[in-house]
Amino acid sequence: MLVSFDDLLNLPQVRVVDAQLTETEITLQVEHTQHFAICHKCGARATEFFRNGEKLVLRHLPIFNRPVFLVLQTKRYRCLHCGGDTTTTQQGDWYDAVAHCTKAFAQFLLLELVNSTISDVASKHQVSYDLLRGVLERYVAGEVDWSQFDRLRVLGLDEISLLKGHKDFVTIVSTQDEAGQPVVLAVLKGREKKTVVEFLQSIPEHLRATIEQACTDLYDGFANAIKEVLPHVKLVANRFHVAKLYRAAVDDLRKQEMKELKKILNKQQYAGLKGVMWKLRRNFDDLSEEDRQLLELLFECSPALRRAHALREKLTAIFEQKLTKVEATRQILAWMEEVKQSGLTCFNKFLGTLENWMEEITNYFISRLSSGWVEGLNNKIKVLKRRSYGLSNIGNLFRRISLDLQVRAAFA
Repeated sequence: MLVSFDDLLNLPQVRVVDAQLTETEITLQVEHTQHFAICHKCGARATEFFRNGEKLVLRHLPIFNRPVFLVLQTKRYRCLHCGGDTTTTQQGDWYDAVAHCTKAFAQFLLLELVNSTISDVASKHQVSYDLLRGVLERYVAGEVDWSQFDRLRVLGLDEISLLKGHKDFVTIVSTQDEAGQPVVLAVLKGREKKTVVEFLQSIPEHLRATIEQACTDLYDGFANAIKEVLPHVKLVANRFHVAKLYRAAVDDLRKQEMKELKKILNKQQYAGLKGVMWKLRRNFDDLSEEDRQLLELLFECSPALRRAHALREKLTAIFEQKLTKVEATRQILAWMEEVKQSGLTCFNKFLGTLENWMEEITNYFISRLSSGWVEGLNNKIKVLKRRSYGLSNIGNLFRRISLDLQVRAAFA
């Protein structure tokens, strides 16, 4: 079976009338198979040929690893329904006249942009940076389209810094689709309560009513915004951030203890504790026997670290159990009392956090809403930000996140 260029192009109402092939590119003369235009004035068919219009050179999908250019001679038709005074240029919905390429090629470029940068894709496919940026802005929305949602069920709120160390924060609001995959809803400038409240109020009322839970870090601005706009929603403290706090308390004690041990131990004894930081940070059940022996050596030198480590592992075990909210609250309160009786001060700040956020923290045990998808999304955004050497435009950041999460699946 012979395959023609018409078959390879696979464009509706388009046929190839001439072809030129070189070692570096393929140029195809094409024309529409329909001989009319839709009148821009009355909407009827304009069927009387008037004259040739602009000649377009359109970039198309590569064939045999060679770039393809389509040369289309546009035609103007006279509308007899308007008395013959109105002429209209024939249009095709298969090309993007602004970008001077077919829509198939534009979508191909978007797929290439996933996990890459505009500069790299532009260089790889020999297109301009402005063309690719324009395609991104026209084909990928810069804000959420609420019509694609029937319900939301769960929200995730977290912030990231656009510039590390500069506190240039943006708030990421996300949800999960029916398959449990993250979907970005908004990228908000800053992290002030007012900004979050305004966005939550912009969610259509029928969708707001479908939100059951919201997962957030331990930040009053986010929590108070949720309580104000969505009082019916169960607010769940992000378990990742809770664990980060009490694990950091043990790490801070390790730093203090290691400074003291360096003064007490000789060089050889202190050198025997090399690498203990990473062993201490890992869950005890995940350690090898050799790692546990190294930890035991540390604990012999620092009984305070032994107690702190044991308390850390005990709290982690509470979160791992399938407890009711009431049972979890009782066990956490007992853990807090044990910490107070231990004589340790490294957990003091965390104990205050537990007292202030006990309701939100123990809400985790109702449905065990995991914050993994929120943190996973944030990690993707951080990788995207580093890969692009920073993204300061909020709309473009939203587009790039949406592209990486959704457009690949839509175009694949």
